[in-house]
Amino acid sequence: MTDEAWRDQLRSRGQRVTPQREAILRALSALPHPTPESIHAALVAEEPGLSLSTVYRTLAVLQELEIVSHAHIGSGPPVYHLVERPPHIHLSCLRCGAVVSVPVESAAGFTRDVAASTGFRIDATHSAIYGVCAGCGTIGP
Repeated sequence: MTDEAWRDQLRSRGQRVTPQREAILRALSALPHPTPESIHAALVAEEPGLSLSTVYRTLAVLQELEIVSHAHIGSGPPVYHLVERPPHIHLSCLRCGAVVSVPVESAAGFTRDVAASTGFRIDATHSAIYGVCAGCGTIGP
């Protein structure tokens, strides 16, 4: 999405377009698996008045407007993504901490089986699946 499209989307929903919001949206577009802290760190040089609390508040507004979504990877802060990006699942390596994104369809069989047997519908995009990446080897002692 272009900067102008973001501006239009914010204005059409009664929101002000501020330099901070635009900077945060650009960071969301550029950073892989950005957290509020990584967004703040990436922007503090160009936006010296930008506080971490402003980043959190802006992300909350953008999520309410359904411009961004978040997922939880580990016990740290959530990661944020623009909703225009294709839905994906986060695979998190228990050894090295690497996070890889795969299409949400990768879990289609699992989510279908769980829904059929329990009635529970999984939102696989909201959290991570843990295991060991190809570079770290197999699980076990």
